[in-house]
Amino acid sequence: MLAGICWMAAAQGATLQNVVLPQSSIRFVSHQMGVAVPGHFARFTARVHFDPAAAHNGMASIAVDTASADAGGNEVDATLRSSQWFDSQHWPQATFVSTALTALGGARYQASGLLTIKGKSHPVTVPFVLENMPGGLTALNGTIAISRAQWGIGAGEWADPSVVADVVQVQFHIVVKP
Repeated sequence: MLAGICWMAAAQGATLQNVVLPQSSIRFVSHQMGVAVPGHFARFTARVHFDPAAAHNGMASIAVDTASADAGGNEVDATLRSSQWFDSQHWPQATFVSTALTALGGARYQASGLLTIKGKSHPVTVPFVLENMPGGLTALNGTIAISRAQWGIGAGEWADPSVVADVVQVQFHIVVKP
């Protein structure tokens, strides 16, 4: 679930590199028996280098602390850390590393890269939109759908997509300053 996701942002003509973690977030929404279950990751780190005038030269990487998954309850959170879900003891981080950035026009971009969860790496494409914020800050906002099964998240009884849907939406809001 995670953030597989590319973390870059830019204000027109400026190179942005400093991620403002206290104002940034990585959230997810899964569906258990048809009911939306929102959550977030409380801890992650990000590195960004991005100039919208030369998007192809940019890079981004993120590391999400899988043990920081918070879906609103101690029992649920402990289950998410277990070997059937993130197996946080053996795989404490999920990562995304960009391999290419592309301008799509206007404030729209996409990052291609490798998302690694539980030791399994798969290429993903992550669309994002830039938003100018007060104080000269810029936010990168986007959503990516990932398949739990592709990364082995939710084993045993949890593997059944009629219990927990296979597709999880990961939403990110990454705030960057120049």
